[in-house]
Amino acid sequence: MEESHTTIAGYLRERREAARLTRAELAHKANVSEALIQKLEQGTRPPTSTALGALFRALDIPAVYREYAATVLQPELTTVTGGDSGPSPGELAFLASLPHPACYQTAPAQDLIAANTAYLQAFPGLEPGANIMAWMLLDPRARQVVEDWNREAHIMVQAFRYMAPGLTPPERIDQITHQCAQSPDWQRLWSTDIDPTRMDWRPVRIRPIDGSKWTSMHVQLLRCEQPRREWYVYSMVPLEAEDQQQAP
Repeated sequence: MEESHTTIAGYLRERREAARLTRAELAHKANVSEALIQKLEQGTRPPTSTALGALFRALDIPAVYREYAATVLQPELTTVTGGDSGPSPGELAFLASLPHPACYQTAPAQDLIAANTAYLQAFPGLEPGANIMAWMLLDPRARQVVEDWNREAHIMVQAFRYMAPGLTPPERIDQITHQCAQSPDWQRLWSTDIDPTRMDWRPVRIRPIDGSKWTSMHVQLLRCEQPRREWYVYSMVPLEAEDQQQAP
């Protein structure tokens, strides 16, 4: 039992400690017992949706992250089969068949596993094996090809800060944060939360490195179910002409 809930347990503990709350203080804010929090953090009791909802609200976890944490962090939903072997030839062929930018990436670590030609052209210098957030913060070309760079970079950093603890191995978190800390924007983005009104879904606007026109792209992050993988499919599709005009 103790091993079966260690992922969500670690996440809750990390979030509580990041909020600088004792178990007693969190119990008071969430209106649950301190004993329940202790059992959840020790992984000796499976969390219910009601308990998670109360704790997420008390910990001020943004709503956009709550469903992710409530499902992805459950060990029985995140078992990886064959994930260490890398994408199969069939999976790489599928990625290559997509006409618009697409890749396989981990979440929330944002490590790039594989990418199609359109993706590599859209984000120059970002190659498989690299970390997407680090590229966003450290490669000057990111600001040239991604409109509203500050918002997109801030969302990446905040998602990593909220979701990586308890899900991404601590040593990998340390590696990524050490790399990203080289950016002069890191401390500002890491230590602040993006305005909730700016976290609504909206297209990501990109343009070629040559500086030609901006294109609004619909973005989806899709989970690999069969076979179950530790990475996700990130895909971009250009919006229709009328949608391009309405996009913010």
